[in-house]
Amino acid sequence: MVLHPFQREAIYSELADALGPDYVSVSASDRLIYTGDWSWMSQVWLDRGEQPPLPDFIAHPGTPAEVCAVLQIAARHSLPVVPWGGGSGSQGGAAPLYGGIVLDTKRLDKILEIDERSLTVRAQAGVIGTTLEWALNERGLTLPHYPSSANCATLGGYLAARGSGVISTKYGKAEDLVLSAEVALPNGTLMRTLPVPNHASGPGLLQLFVGSE
Repeated sequence: MVLHPFQREAIYSELADALGPDYVSVSASDRLIYTGDWSWMSQVWLDRGEQPPLPDFIAHPGTPAEVCAVLQIAARHSLPVVPWGGGSGSQGGAAPLYGGIVLDTKRLDKILEIDERSLTVRAQAGVIGTTLEWALNERGLTLPHYPSSANCATLGGYLAARGSGVISTKYGKAEDLVLSAEVALPNGTLMRTLPVPNHASGPGLLQLFVGSE
């Protein structure tokens, strides 16, 4: 979408107020970095020397509340939002085809809890796969999901891609390993799915979000 210069400045000011000016970018070089992932479509643009679609803004929220603030700003201005983890996807899910805001999750990089008794972990979406794996290894544990992109993919990307890894035939794919998730909805509100068994009554809301790429 094409933004009027006045509209572009207003949106930038809102994002900078919400996140801090250090965590919002409109520079040409930054916008070019976030034009695609490892999909064939992104590679075709590079091979042809063509200009891929550019995002208008790069936002780096550091808390769930800041994620919600970015989504609320986008909703007010009818801007598309493209979540960005490690940029290692192969299906074009990170390409900002219609401009808008790229929401980079890598500042959401905290491992919140490792429960050795329940064998569960709570972590934010921007945690790199190998970072979590190393933290678990220190306690004699491992994450039973290890894709080839583990050294650069994020946990949010694991779930968005609904991917599999080298030991998925034994332990299951990403969607089989997640118990619950806190999700920021497009209108900027947070919801948390409940860690209930799959056979419980009612719709399985968690699986509406897993595979969202």
